[in-house]
Amino acid sequence: MNLIADWNRTAPRKTRTEIVRFNHRMAETGLFTDEALARLLDETPREEITICTMPPRPPADLRWIAGDAPGIDGAGLVEATRRGRLWVSPRSAMTKHPTYRKVFNQLMGEFSKATGQRVLSADAAVLISSANMGIFFHVDPAETMLWHIRGTKTMLVYPPKEEIVTELALEAILLKETLSDLPWRPEMESQAVSVTLKGGEAVSWPIHSPHRVLNGDDLNVSMSVEFSTPRSMLTNGVFYTNGILRRRAGMNPTSRGTADILKPAYWAASRAIKALAPPKNNVERAHDRRFDVDLSAPWCIKWRPGYEPQGA
Repeated sequence: MNLIADWNRTAPRKTRTEIVRFNHRMAETGLFTDEALARLLDETPREEITICTMPPRPPADLRWIAGDAPGIDGAGLVEATRRGRLWVSPRSAMTKHPTYRKVFNQLMGEFSKATGQRVLSADAAVLISSANMGIFFHVDPAETMLWHIRGTKTMLVYPPKEEIVTELALEAILLKETLSDLPWRPEMESQAVSVTLKGGEAVSWPIHSPHRVLNGDDLNVSMSVEFSTPRSMLTNGVFYTNGILRRRAGMNPTSRGTADILKPAYWAASRAIKALAPPKNNVERAHDRRFDVDLSAPWCIKWRPGYEPQGA
């Protein structure tokens, strides 16, 4: 069975430069039913599962709140997500779990063949999220796409322009000075492209395009894919090297518009810099856990002392 159901005739070649949607058959693998997801959560080390919450229909500039689920098994987590206000994600599930990895390898093989993109590396998380949850305004340094499997989800994708995502912001993310979140301003909304996805639909967008997500009124199951190609590897090498030059040499370089012939030299320089002085991972430390999942609590969230939201 092919996992990519069909393409518009010209869509595959546009994945590098445009927002492209297509259909898939991931649900037919049987790996994303409630029962299968419960097994996946049970078989994934708890430290590799992100559990968070947010107010319903969160604004673009809101940040998620981290929690934990002591004593709750996979089936309980799925049920709590169905009933509550949760975002549960076994990170790297599609590459670390052997059953899911086999399917993911086929999927990326089909994607690479259809689009002509040489995939150097790829990773993917499974996302299980409650009705009306969301993901804040952010940008991923890698090539990114979302494969939606269950429920309804709306993606808002913004152009990778300097006024939306600055070169300085991209450098900070690649240098691990910050996480992937970006400052948001209301006037950016006029440039956003809205893409509503139902189960069996996927969307990809150009590298470094900021985006955010809003769930519909139902449980959502998706797969978030990040991958590297020669193009993204060279592009990020330029941003990384220029970020170092800006910070350590007092220079004011420009990364966008760098000639293709020069990019391999920037990439080689970035490799050498990382080997000599690896970036610090200080921003990737765990967020404070502010709540525990509790099926008997309102919205399945039991706040830890001192973290109760005002009015809760």
